[in-house]
Amino acid sequence: MTAGSFPGTAGRVGVPLDGKGLLDVLGVAAVVVDARGRIVLWSPQAEALFGFRAEEALGQYVARLIVGDDHREEAMRLFGEVLAAGTAWSGTFPVRHKDGSTRQVEFRNMRLTDDLGGLYALGIAADRTVVERVEAELALSDRLVSQSPIGLAVFDTALRFVLVNPALERINGIPAALHTGRRISDMLPAIDAPGVEEVLRAVLESGEPVLDHSTVGRTPADPGRDHVWSVSFYRLEGGEGRVLGVAASVIDVTERHRADAEADRSRRRLALIADASARVGTTLEVERTADELASVVVPAL
Repeated sequence: MTAGSFPGTAGRVGVPLDGKGLLDVLGVAAVVVDARGRIVLWSPQAEALFGFRAEEALGQYVARLIVGDDHREEAMRLFGEVLAAGTAWSGTFPVRHKDGSTRQVEFRNMRLTDDLGGLYALGIAADRTVVERVEAELALSDRLVSQSPIGLAVFDTALRFVLVNPALERINGIPAALHTGRRISDMLPAIDAPGVEEVLRAVLESGEPVLDHSTVGRTPADPGRDHVWSVSFYRLEGGEGRVLGVAASVIDVTERHRADAEADRSRRRLALIADASARVGTTLEVERTADELASVVVPAL
């Protein structure tokens, strides 16, 4: 499964987010500690994560403020290694919240150097429970998309492919990576691309989903035979209603369509036979019987 990016998330500078990005969900905190282990910078997210206001934390020894007695020596050892070797450390560590509870926090710690050669340690931290929940949700979402037998695609607001799952990759007969950044009309000229893009645009503008839209055509997966697909569309929105694009699900209904067509032909044949049985053979005259048969069969042809 290959994913691109939505407009406004790549290639542009200074574009504000809506406050609902992944870092906001994780509540990532930043803390800077000097070479003595005293806190010199304390972000608002650190206040939320550890419970201490900035005025309570600044100037305090970080190991005394947020690390319990049982783990303080280990914390100081890791802090010393980061400063001495400049090697980043990542892992989960138990910390003490202001309310007295102990929480598991995931850290990314690294050394910083100022213009005078002074050493500092930057700690990026997030509640491990929140991290695990987000990881589980992302893993579930990835599996739902990648393992789905239904073709799934995501389009940006310019109607370009952002994501294609393996099922749609097989339907189209084109590698997922080649879809990214391109429109349907670029990739699949042998289907009703203008009609599909018209529906995409309508869903994007109105927000009203479209279900079971039928389209017919051929793809590189089976270039010698027409297929029929049932496609459903719905608009994707981010935080505060920001429009991200349109998602589409695709099901190949060719065999069902053929079965329905054959059933319809069978019904018409049965109706013809029933009509003929009622109108033909009412007399033994050959010429009249032939006329009656013609009056039934010819209109059906």
